[in-house]
Amino acid sequence: MSGGAGSPVRNRPELGDPARVVRTVFGCAPDEVSERVVVTPFIPLKNFRRHVDGPVTELAPPFFYKGFTAAFSGARVTVVHTGVGPSRVGDCLAFLSLTPARRVAFVGAVGGLAPELAIGDWFEPVEAADGEGFSRYLREGFDAVVSAAPRHPVPEAARGAVRRLLEARGFRVRQGSVFTVGSIAAECPGHLRALRRAGYDAVEMELSAFLAAASHHGLEPAVFTYVSDLPLEKPLWAPLPAEQAAALRAAYRAAPLLALEWAASGESP
Repeated sequence: MSGGAGSPVRNRPELGDPARVVRTVFGCAPDEVSERVVVTPFIPLKNFRRHVDGPVTELAPPFFYKGFTAAFSGARVTVVHTGVGPSRVGDCLAFLSLTPARRVAFVGAVGGLAPELAIGDWFEPVEAADGEGFSRYLREGFDAVVSAAPRHPVPEAARGAVRRLLEARGFRVRQGSVFTVGSIAAECPGHLRALRRAGYDAVEMELSAFLAAASHHGLEPAVFTYVSDLPLEKPLWAPLPAEQAAALRAAYRAAPLLALEWAASGESP
């Protein structure tokens, strides 16, 4: 599968003229975005850029999303830094539907809630529950949001492609359900314990929007997430012991290369 000029671009009239929308949000023409895309809410673009080859086409509009398109292992890949939060990621995929993008990998992190999870583990979400909405926690109450949260499955074929890549590189992969929360401030001990009682193995801030948008816009998803913290044991901002810090660094450094390898592999979910 190849990306670039000549690839069909979907017509999304509700978003406006594709050329103008894409120029505004990505700073480029639609065909400067590849069929193979990696999106990340927080990993710096430089961590991906160090692995690519040859010339780089910058995606640098005054506002919205930063990124680039370049070659990796002979394939043309686009990387986009979305910023943290479900609407940032969901909007990004909606805008990508105006380009040749077809296969999109998400690269991020989860907070582990299940006792068997350790910092640095690779986590394979089987589903992501939609707990988005800061105002809903204040208006409806967090427990009500949790009990009513719809769940978005990760397609088994998509999970399998990622799992095969991770296991081929010697990584241990844990599996479970994740809850997408719309507020870091909402990740207080009582709310986190409620999520664990409800059967969730991890918590994070984007995946329900990523999966919903990918399904709605006909994009093929892949999810690369590692365990960055254990919020039931200590807050995200608490210092880590040396062993845990080393495991976190290893996963953080491996994530960009693994996502680029998936994007360039040609293995469709």
